[in-house]
Amino acid sequence: MGAVRPTTPLDRVAGAHDAAVLAVARRGDSVSRADLARALQVTPQAISKILGRLIGRGVMTEAGTIVSGPGKPTTLYRIVPSSRRAIGLHLTRSRVRGVVVDLTGEILERRELEIGRLQPVPELIETLALEARALAEVGSGELLGAGVGMPGPVDWGEGVYRGTAQPDPWRGASIRQLLLEELGLPVLLDHDSRAALVGETWSQPGLLDDAALVLVEDGIGASLCLDGNIVRGAHSHAGEAGHTVVRMDGVPCSCGRHGCAQAEYQAALEAGDEELAARILATIVVNLVRLVDVDRVVLGGRTVYTHHSASMDAIRDALAVGLRAEPWVHVEVMLSTRGTDLIAVGAACEVLEHEYGIPQALVGPG
Repeated sequence: MGAVRPTTPLDRVAGAHDAAVLAVARRGDSVSRADLARALQVTPQAISKILGRLIGRGVMTEAGTIVSGPGKPTTLYRIVPSSRRAIGLHLTRSRVRGVVVDLTGEILERRELEIGRLQPVPELIETLALEARALAEVGSGELLGAGVGMPGPVDWGEGVYRGTAQPDPWRGASIRQLLLEELGLPVLLDHDSRAALVGETWSQPGLLDDAALVLVEDGIGASLCLDGNIVRGAHSHAGEAGHTVVRMDGVPCSCGRHGCAQAEYQAALEAGDEELAARILATIVVNLVRLVDVDRVVLGGRTVYTHHSASMDAIRDALAVGLRAEPWVHVEVMLSTRGTDLIAVGAACEVLEHEYGIPQALVGPG
């Protein structure tokens, strides 16, 4: 059986320090000890210890020197992107999209497979494993593991797909454990919208400390980062924005209720009413902003890209009206730059985050 990698309090403190240095280094420019000390508000001596650990592990390296006045030249340091790799798999009911990324989250290779049907669980695990094995052959750095992002509800801690109210052959499947046994690699399973948000925060360190990501794929989901922490909730169900009611006694939803946002949104698109669909999405965004007070909203997902112009306009208009009485509240609406790779990249970045950020529910052999 797999087990969560044990960490001690000292491990977590050292890991947080290492993650903070790498977050600065991931921004791209070479940095000095003094730069890092100022950015993290610690002493240069502390930075020297952290750099020593990271250089010893091969994830940071010296990047030359500069002369900026009398005295010794200043040594610069940079991240080594090729030192580590992670696999990300985006699973839907009809396809698998996979990537392998380097330590900065840049894609080394991508694959996509149309399944075309709801595979039985044993066949599904075999499909995921075949895609992961193919991606594992790409790149030269240490392979840290594989992350899987899929529509919810997903129990992140247990690595189990909880399923929907409809008949669902995947319901209750221990996807993380089954894939771990097939691959012999550490595996992480999460809701697609949370994976997507981790991918965005990994690629843009510090930019999305108070943000919501709204994902529109086959359904609508949302994920939250508040004070720099991903919000999961008591049952790992935080962010099910698609099942918030936007119309009393409205369209029946798969969850058993009526008028849920994703059911109304899909019905509007099927009726060819793109304007109404955009207003429904805008309502979700304004509700999230009012509820949790974020300053950035990221939109992603295949359906968003198809209708992004109408969606962005409707959201900005709704925020302007909804926040009119509070001119000091500014919310930036952004379209994810990851395109259709967003969830797969995010799932891979969750694996990186376990090693070089906030510990995740990454489960490995023995």
